[in-house]
Amino acid sequence: MSGVMSVSTELESGMNRYIISLLSANRVGIMAAVTTAMDELGANLHEASIANIQNFFSIVIAADFPDQRDPTLIQEHIEGICNAFNVDVCVKDPNVDIPSILSPEECDRFLLAISGNNRAGILRMISSQLGQDGVDILDLSATSSEDNQTFEMMIKIAVPTNLDILDLQNTVENICSNLDVSVDFIGESDSAIISSQSQTRMFKL
Repeated sequence: MSGVMSVSTELESGMNRYIISLLSANRVGIMAAVTTAMDELGANLHEASIANIQNFFSIVIAADFPDQRDPTLIQEHIEGICNAFNVDVCVKDPNVDIPSILSPEECDRFLLAISGNNRAGILRMISSQLGQDGVDILDLSATSSEDNQTFEMMIKIAVPTNLDILDLQNTVENICSNLDVSVDFIGESDSAIISSQSQTRMFKL
C-alpha cells in the first residue's frame, strides 16, 4: 500500500489538527486498527501519505481532533489499539512545532533526477549543498538495482527565487560529476532552460 489521500479540508470549530506518524513491519489490519483508534477519538482525517519500504509500513496523517483530545491521549490511545502490530507512534502539534517552509511566491520548484553508480555519501553531499543554499526538499524517492551497484533518485525541491538557479545547477552538477553520477533538473513545464555551460535540462514547475 502506498500513496497520498485527502478527506476533509477546512479545520472545523472546536477541533485541533495534529500530525501523526506511524511505523511498523507491514501486516494486514494495521490501517483498520489506526482508523478505528482515530474514530474512537472523534477524529476527522485531513490528509495521509503512505509508504511501504522493504516490507515496512509508514504513514503520516494530518487529522482533526476535538479540543479535549490532547497529544498524549491521542498517542496513548493509538498505541493501545495498535499494540498487536508493534507500531511506533509519534504525535506533533503544528502550532508548537512550527514548520519553516517557503511560500509558493518565494520559490520555484524543480525535480532533480539523479542516477549512476551507487556509492556512500551521494545523498549526504547533495542534501548538504541544498540545505546550505536554503533549498527545501519537498519529496524524495530512491531505488537501487538488485545487485546494489546502481541507483535512481528523484528529489523535488523548492528553490528560493533570490537564488541564482544556474549557479545551483552548476554546483549540483559538479558534485554529481565528482561522484560519477548524472543529474537532470526537470519540471512539468514545456519550456526548458538550457545552460550555456551544460546540457542539463532545466524545466520550471
